[in-house]
Amino acid sequence: TEQKQREQYKDDFISIASHELKTPITSLKASLQMLNRLKSKIEPAIVPKLIEQANKSMEKTSTLVEDLLNASKVNAGQLHLNKNTFNAAQMLQNSCEHVKAVGKHRLIFLGDPQLQVYADEHRIDQIIVNMVNNAVKYAPESKNIFLIAEKAGAYTKISVKDNGPGIAADKTPHLFERYYRSDYQGVQFSGIGLGLYISAEIVRKHGGEIGVQSEPGKGSTFWFTLPAAETV
Repeated sequence: TEQKQREQYKDDFISIASHELKTPITSLKASLQMLNRLKSKIEPAIVPKLIEQANKSMEKTSTLVEDLLNASKVNAGQLHLNKNTFNAAQMLQNSCEHVKAVGKHRLIFLGDPQLQVYADEHRIDQIIVNMVNNAVKYAPESKNIFLIAEKAGAYTKISVKDNGPGIAADKTPHLFERYYRSDYQGVQFSGIGLGLYISAEIVRKHGGEIGVQSEPGKGSTFWFTLPAAETV
């Protein structure tokens, strides 16, 4: 029955969320335990590595918790927007410092550097970070990730493009569904399946659209539209 299916979804989600939260917490605990054991005779060379590992674990935990809180707000109709006018190109160029710091991928801006949008800048940055993180996760060999801003009628279209393996056609209709977790060549990646769902809800609340263009072997382009500032 539908009720049983909902209960199964709920049980599956709790199981996945618990597992995803446990992994970074275990890693963080291990780093702290090692620091504690070695505090009287610790070698300076190991400290930066342990701190970096602990920071990564904390970032992952924070992201998971933020996704859970945002999903709860969406479900309760309490996802509020704080809109202002800002330059789309500047926002894109300032986004995803964590990816730039690692140095494995180049974030390349393309498009119109003058476009202004009227939106919640924090929420839009959240969408960009999610899309770029997905590109890094699912297309690790794509050294260049393109951030694109272009005019689309009365809207500004923002895209994140990679040159990775692409996504099978049967999966693309489900990517923005709650709890949907994609895989690549049978490998299930980490995550709780909320990032794109939350992104889609943020875009819809702005009155825009969201979508993806992808073909196996030819990369993926995730895009969304926002009202241009002059149309508000």
